[in-house]
Amino acid sequence: MFLGTEPFVWSAAELDEKLADALCPECGDQATSVSGFVPPIKGEHAMTFAVDGLAVCVHQQITRVLPNAVLAEAVDERIEQIETKEGRKVSRREKADIRDEAHFELLPRAFTRAKRTPVVIDLRAHRIWVDVGSEKRAEEVVSGLREALGSLPVTRADARVRPAEELSRWLEDVNTLPNGFECGDRCVLESDDEVKSSVRVTAMDLQREEVRAHLAAGMQVVKLNVAVDDAIEFDLDENLDLKRIRPLDLIQDDLDSLDADDAVAELTARMALQGEALRGVLDRIYTHFGVAGEAEARAA
Repeated sequence: MFLGTEPFVWSAAELDEKLADALCPECGDQATSVSGFVPPIKGEHAMTFAVDGLAVCVHQQITRVLPNAVLAEAVDERIEQIETKEGRKVSRREKADIRDEAHFELLPRAFTRAKRTPVVIDLRAHRIWVDVGSEKRAEEVVSGLREALGSLPVTRADARVRPAEELSRWLEDVNTLPNGFECGDRCVLESDDEVKSSVRVTAMDLQREEVRAHLAAGMQVVKLNVAVDDAIEFDLDENLDLKRIRPLDLIQDDLDSLDADDAVAELTARMALQGEALRGVLDRIYTHFGVAGEAEARAA
């Protein structure tokens, strides 16, 4: 999750136009990687789909994969041929040249792999949601979005209340949870020292004594499974990022009734149902943790 330090000034139509100019190109024979944006729905031309100020787009990265083992085998074969034919040892510099030559010849035959990462731009609350588990990948996507838009003034959440301490307090006393929030059945605890030893708890009642004993021993909760209003479940971590987001009965029943044959209508309905609920959850989380700049951003 990335928060705008300034109000977002684009309309949904302007976003669509800018992302169309940043379309992901084909991966050329000698390109190891290319990236850009693609339509969220295959077969459609629209680069974004917007509902109530929530614009969804998709960043794509295509990587040409040449396994090291394949390259090494080709290099070894060429070196062996030279040494056998010419009766001499191949020098280190020549080996490097052979490797470069083999890489150049093999790369066009390597298979490609595409990573598609959904992104939601909240034009009303001035936030960027990147649906990916890797922090590095999230930064890459935001960098690509910044390049496409020309400017993207965003930062990570800066909470006045330390998340790990507050999550630990929630686990220790469920009465301290915000109204409508409930602890789920998994968490990750970590020691507050240089060793950073950790304990992962899954599919267990978090109020059991063996779990609470880790808190008593000085460990802190760095990730906690939470359900809100019987609508959404997710893992909230110490960076206030939401992972493994899953709709619950209140929303899932409506999602199950959607027409899966109409991709545009389904995406629009999912954005309306899940997007608005998630926006409200984030509002409550950021208010609870005193995230700097959020009130000013929404007011703008």
